[in-house]
Amino acid sequence: MKNSRLQIITFLTIVSLLALTITSGCLETPEATPAKVSSEALSEYGWVRIGDVAYESQEEEISGTVIKVNTAMIMYQDEQLGQDMLAELSKLQSQYNVQVDAQLPTVGSQLMTLRVVLPGGIGLPSSATSSLIDSQIDKMAGENNIENFKKVGTREITVNDGSVITANTYSGTTALDGDVNDATIDVMVIIAPWSSSGSNIFAIGVVPDGDINLTMEPIEKTIITINGDDEIDDIVEMIKTIN
Repeated sequence: MKNSRLQIITFLTIVSLLALTITSGCLETPEATPAKVSSEALSEYGWVRIGDVAYESQEEEISGTVIKVNTAMIMYQDEQLGQDMLAELSKLQSQYNVQVDAQLPTVGSQLMTLRVVLPGGIGLPSSATSSLIDSQIDKMAGENNIENFKKVGTREITVNDGSVITANTYSGTTALDGDVNDATIDVMVIIAPWSSSGSNIFAIGVVPDGDINLTMEPIEKTIITINGDDEIDDIVEMIKTIN
């Protein structure tokens, strides 16, 4: 999954939130600290962090007032899923006594955490952010070639500070990056926004759901079947530990 599929949601949402909450005056914006999944949860579910924390500061003019927004973003991926795929591929290579030189389609489960700090440390209710995300989700899907994208449900999650938040779940279909046969796969998305300690946290997970196939003479087999619901369940458990 491409990182842009995650990031565009948050950018559009932040701008909308600011338009609703910032009216006038000059407020200082505190620094953003990363919203981290606990190391224990990462180890338990076989996930790892990708790269370093990405810090950004953006200035936007809203209703004649220039405001500053600070963010800290972390990307995680399901390392165990990748290892399982490679293990199954190795079995197929041994079974057919061939060396597969072609790269596998780029597919995997990802989780982005983003802490957004607004001027004055404004915190916003999750119900407001969820509604705004819903208003932008179709545009996000279209710009990232996700078809048949729709909301399919909600999940109640008790986060680290004890509060109960509502996460929305979505499903759609997208092309497998790097697949020479133009194959597609179903995807599932979970978006959980909440307010915490003078900041706003967005946890956004994207997971594949279905068969990953290898088509290369003489092999035409399913490498692995990914259960998207199970992947989402793991992400929910990790969201509970974000601090």
